[in-house]
Amino acid sequence: MNAATTATPHVRPAQSTQSSPANPLRKAAILVVSLEEPLASQLLDRLERPLVEAVSLEIAQLENVAPEEQRAVLEEFYALGLKRLRFLFDDLVRMDDTDLREAYHDEDAPTWALALAGAPRPVLTRVLGALSPGSIRGLRAALDHLGPFRLDDAETAQAELAERFRRLHDHGRITLPDPEGQEAILV
Repeated sequence: MNAATTATPHVRPAQSTQSSPANPLRKAAILVVSLEEPLASQLLDRLERPLVEAVSLEIAQLENVAPEEQRAVLEEFYALGLKRLRFLFDDLVRMDDTDLREAYHDEDAPTWALALAGAPRPVLTRVLGALSPGSIRGLRAALDHLGPFRLDDAETAQAELAERFRRLHDHGRITLPDPEGQEAILV
């Protein structure tokens, strides 16, 4: 059963909207009551206690939710999740310099070198173009000392760094590129 069409006992048909649909707590409350129980619980488990309490209070105050508002909240939630889930290491070519620098740490140069050695050349070029001169020297040195490597190891390093980007995105420190255009990723 699709969560977007699932009727919930907490949400009554709209007569008038008491809160602004842009209110993040209202959106969170609508989302929680719209999702199926296991997913809603999983989502709440990831939040800090004060936020769970605030969302729970907002749920208790929900009275009127228009189906269009519920649909918009669910679409936004799924779009954000899709952006996060579909982010791949090769998507670095579509990120801005500031976000790339935020994720790069000089002490991780060996991991970056391994990941970039197994990546398409434009990804390497993009990362090098975003870094400071000192970081570029360190990364080039790590690439020069890499030696033979297994492709599995390069893919593991790429997955590790992609997950770092996802975590930074989750914490609001960087912006991931939109998943549209995935079919145009480098060959």
